[in-house]
Amino acid sequence: MALTFKPLSDNVLIDYEDKDEEKTKGGIIMTTRERPQQGIAVAVGPGKKSTTGERLTMTVKVGDEVKFAAFAGKEIKVDDKEYFLMPETDIQGIIDK
Repeated sequence: MALTFKPLSDNVLIDYEDKDEEKTKGGIIMTTRERPQQGIAVAVGPGKKSTTGERLTMTVKVGDEVKFAAFAGKEIKVDDKEYFLMPETDIQGIIDK
């Protein structure tokens, strides 16, 4: 199924693994989960425009596994799934495999 969302400018839509909530043996739900800091780029904007009007090439491509700061980007819902949306400048690096 194709995404119905296309990022603008230098924004990147990132799919991340959302770990299931943790429960103690007594059934208490633990809510102090860490926010994910890496994921897969699933949609990439066309890039920012320079002062001369030229489009700057994006480094991150669809399918790249990326690492970002703990509180980078915003959580958004697209097609009933949670993603992070952030500018490419918030991405710290691409993970080679």
